[in-house]
Formats: sequence, C-alpha cells, structure tokens
Amino acid sequence: MVKKIMIYLVLCSFVLLIGCSKEQPEPIAVKKNENPITIKKNENNLNLYLSKPEGQNYTVYKKIEDIDTVKTVMDILLNVQWEKAKVQMSRHPDYKILTVNIDPTISYEQVTYAVWLSPKKDKLEVIIEGQSKFGKVTEEDFKKLLSILEVP
Repeated sequence: MVKKIMIYLVLCSFVLLIGCSKEQPEPIAVKKNENPITIKKNENNLNLYLSKPEGQNYTVYKKIEDIDTVKTVMDILLNVQWEKAKVQMSRHPDYKILTVNIDPTISYEQVTYAVWLSPKKDKLEVIIEGQSKFGKVTEEDFKKLLSILEVP
C-alpha cells in the first residue's frame, strides 16, 4: 500500500513539473547597427503627401510621385534609429509625411510621420504617429530630407 502511494506521488510530481514548466524562448539579440523596426515597403507602390500646418489643420503642399524621391525619403526614414517611446513635443510638427499605397491589389496601412525641425534648424526629429516610435534623422540625411521637405 505504501509503495502504491509513493508511486502515485512520484507520478503526480512528474505530471505537475511537466505541466507547470515553461519553455523559455531564446532571447533575440539585436545588433546595435540593426534597425529593429521594419518600415520599408515597395517604394514603387507608394506616393508621399507632404503637409505643413496652416492654422489648426495641416494642408498638403506637395505630392511626391517620383519613384527616386519616394525611395530617397523612405531610405532616410528607414535609416532612423527608432526608439519605442511615447514623447510629447512642445509644439505641433513642422511637417507631416503620409505614405499612400497606389496599388489597390496590395493591402497597406498608411503611415504618418510627424517631423520637427529643431530651433537651430540643424536637426530633424520624427515620430511615427500611432506607433509610439521616435527617432532623429542622421546629420548625413538631414540636408537631403530637409531639401525635399522645403521645396514646394
């Protein structure tokens, strides 16, 4: 009788241990130079709408359909080192970049990038609206993106 109880307890212990054990997934290492956020889409299917504030609303002042310019802007945004952060700026964005899919056969969620020009006009800070992602444009890409944003 004691043997049966001991065997029963051992079996119950194994079942309990096996049932309660959690398989731990291997941690994913992200190299410093890797960008963990993938925003790259097929630029051939995108148009960009640039808008800036006009009173309380934003008005589209430029539509970019040129594939090379779209690719340049998207490459710059892809090059940003995105951080997961909820930030609140002291003022409204200076520019907004809206990505619009022009191929109806492809499902694509529009993305809006809010862009701030620093007071010294030497840096661009970007937020992906609705995704709590914040980043700064590199010095190298700053001039390229600003020239695209400023030319109507």
